[in-house]
Amino acid sequence: MRPVEHFLSELNKRFQNHELLEEGLETDRLFISFSSLVTPVLGLQGSEELFKYWKDTYAHQMVPDYLKLGFLAAFIVHEFDETTMDLAREDYEELRETLASVAEDVHIDTLTQLMSELVSRGYLD
Repeated sequence: MRPVEHFLSELNKRFQNHELLEEGLETDRLFISFSSLVTPVLGLQGSEELFKYWKDTYAHQMVPDYLKLGFLAAFIVHEFDETTMDLAREDYEELRETLASVAEDVHIDTLTQLMSELVSRGYLD
């Protein structure tokens, strides 16, 4: 099982069990898992920005949408499957903004590939 698949599996369990996200150690653990996937691509700043976006957007619901966090990670590590993973327009816009803010720290080939994905979806002007 690939790391993103494992992460999505864990998030799916949390979502199906209607687990609430408690601040503190639990949030830190979730960030560490997310960061272990995303930081090698975007650096720590990019990981922090995306996690904060997810937390501000999806974690305050009755049951947080944990799967969106996994979908964001899958997009960054090139394992995104749009037939089974759903991101909103705002999610793509945040991905674009995060990539723009960390562009100097991302390998040029990786940045080009991720930006091309956003262009193909119509989220890069």
